[in-house]
Amino acid sequence: MAEEEENEVSAQLEFPKSRVKKIITLDKDVKRVSSEALFLVSRSTELFLQFLAEKSAKVAIEKKRKTVNLEHLRMAVKRHQPTRDFLLDDLPPPSRPAKPDGPTQPVVRPKLDAPPPGTRRIDQFFRKPVPQNPAQVQSPENPAQAQSSEIPAQAQAPEIPSQAQSPEVPSQAQSPEVPSQVQSPVPVDES
Repeated sequence: MAEEEENEVSAQLEFPKSRVKKIITLDKDVKRVSSEALFLVSRSTELFLQFLAEKSAKVAIEKKRKTVNLEHLRMAVKRHQPTRDFLLDDLPPPSRPAKPDGPTQPVVRPKLDAPPPGTRRIDQFFRKPVPQNPAQVQSPENPAQAQSSEIPAQAQAPEIPSQAQSPEVPSQAQSPEVPSQVQSPVPVDES
């Protein structure tokens, strides 16, 4: 009867054999692993984890907590001498308390180097592009290119005056005047 319970426990908690074998063969001295050795390593690991879980659960109950966390595991390891000797050094360092007792000092972050030229911050991607003013656009060095690339003033869309620029314009009549005829900048031969 005791053997049946033992078989049920081992069937429920068994680790994947291939993964355990890979972990064992990470050691350069081990070339092959027998099935008996694989079973013993797997079973001893299961028993050790079960022991740690039980001891950590007891610590959590003592602290009146429902969830076992890393601090409970650390306390369980400290209380058991053989486990403390080899495992305590491998546990992650204890976390800082959420609210320190003393006054808090602002965290000083090191300044990063300036980004390379031509790069933008990610938040600029989500902003609307700023329209460029034609007066701010630099003209090319060659005057022939400047004449061909200029947009005639008549073909440009008229600017909408804002209330701050022209207070005499009533707020209801803010629609821009559209010229009735747009003249072409290049004379068209109509022959």
